[in-house]
Amino acid sequence: MATSPQAQLLIHRGADRPGRYVWSPFVTKVEFRLRLSGLSYACGAEGPASAPRGKIPWIELSMAGHELDVLSDSSLISKVLIKKGLALDLNAHLTVKERGQDLAIRAMLEEKLFFYNVRERWVDNATTMRDYSMAKIPMPARIAAGEQAYRVNVQKLHDQGTGRFTDDEIHGLREEIWESVNAFLEHSQRAAKPDECFWVLGSDKPTEADTTVYGFIVSTLIADSGPLSKQLVQAECPAAVEYATRVHRQYFADYDMWS
Repeated sequence: MATSPQAQLLIHRGADRPGRYVWSPFVTKVEFRLRLSGLSYACGAEGPASAPRGKIPWIELSMAGHELDVLSDSSLISKVLIKKGLALDLNAHLTVKERGQDLAIRAMLEEKLFFYNVRERWVDNATTMRDYSMAKIPMPARIAAGEQAYRVNVQKLHDQGTGRFTDDEIHGLREEIWESVNAFLEHSQRAAKPDECFWVLGSDKPTEADTTVYGFIVSTLIADSGPLSKQLVQAECPAAVEYATRVHRQYFADYDMWS
């Protein structure tokens, strides 16, 4: 499927980084989702402040004869594009049980691991995260903005619950999730040919869960603000790294790869 000549997609990624991934797992998730459907798109650099839901990514969809459509939230973006007939329904072939597994994997990463990542990046390594995400803000205003973001995230994580755990407890919870993801991928890899992409549910086609899994693996491998997570995945999750490597080579060959 290719984008209709009457449809143009502009995905705002929060940073002007042509030919490179950004640190947000949700941005890469949506980019992978578009590429799996053969949809061409352009990249914009607008950030959360301009986004309708206050987060990235968000998409401007232009279609001939229609008003500009602004789409936000990575999961809702996918649903809208399917409804408009622009994107493939990756889960159409799944059984009810498989749909549940797909949803559970996405929730494990997006609703659990995400908050562990926020703590590691925005609290434990706040300066690194500040200088990356707020690079457009000149000093010393950036310092003040970073301190505010730190306080906001500390409070949010406390209210959500992640902020109430010790560092060791958080690492144990993080490790448990990555072990589960790696186990899924290790099982799928056994049935795949060398250098052939394999998918998290073990089928011959990617599903919605793959877009989330790929987004989180790439984010972990490239984000300097998450050193413990990067070390964990590189050292203990070989199937996850191999999965991401194969997907990158097939679908993101135009992007720089992590080192």
